[in-house]
Amino acid sequence: MRKLIKYFGGKLHGYIRVAGLKKPYYRSDKVLQRQFLKFSATSTSAALDVGSGPNPRNPFGANRIHGADLRENIEENVVFADLALGVLPFDSNSFDYVTAFDVLEHIQRISTVDGEARFPFVRLMNEIFRVLKPGGVFFNIQPCFPSKEAFQDPTHVNIMTEDTLSLYFCEPAWARIYGYEGSFVMLEEGWVGGKYFAFMKKSLDWPIRDLSFVQK
Repeated sequence: MRKLIKYFGGKLHGYIRVAGLKKPYYRSDKVLQRQFLKFSATSTSAALDVGSGPNPRNPFGANRIHGADLRENIEENVVFADLALGVLPFDSNSFDYVTAFDVLEHIQRISTVDGEARFPFVRLMNEIFRVLKPGGVFFNIQPCFPSKEAFQDPTHVNIMTEDTLSLYFCEPAWARIYGYEGSFVMLEEGWVGGKYFAFMKKSLDWPIRDLSFVQK
């Protein structure tokens, strides 16, 4: 794949253009560290790491960190949550940050329960929006098309492109036809290796109803 280096004023801008991709392609994950610092809060903050495993990550340096995973770990503030149901057991407007490292690609797009079609990925995005405070930041990173990493893991059931999150969960929010009721603003996005990342802010201009129910 041919790579075209982009310059500004004779200086390397920090990323390269890759044929077939519209978003910036960074050669180093140091770009993520810069963005975490850029969006980190200067006062008391709380973060949730979804699909955290037993030890949640805290890249924004929040004062209080929680996790949600199939593997509960009370000592590390990790609660049990089946993300495939699209439910997070937290109150609305609880967190300044939500993170998802290599998680969204594992969430089904559609499932059937008792003959009823459901959209777990859309429901989870609703829940992430709900538990974030107004203006809170959602960071996610995952392999996406056309990267081969998006397909080689047999548990990857949600193959996205670099446009999926911006088109369906930011305005124009096309996922509303599937029950999505939030609205994010895309802050930063791009590629590091075979993975696409996005920093998304909970919009202050679009309300969402309380979805803090427990799926039966």
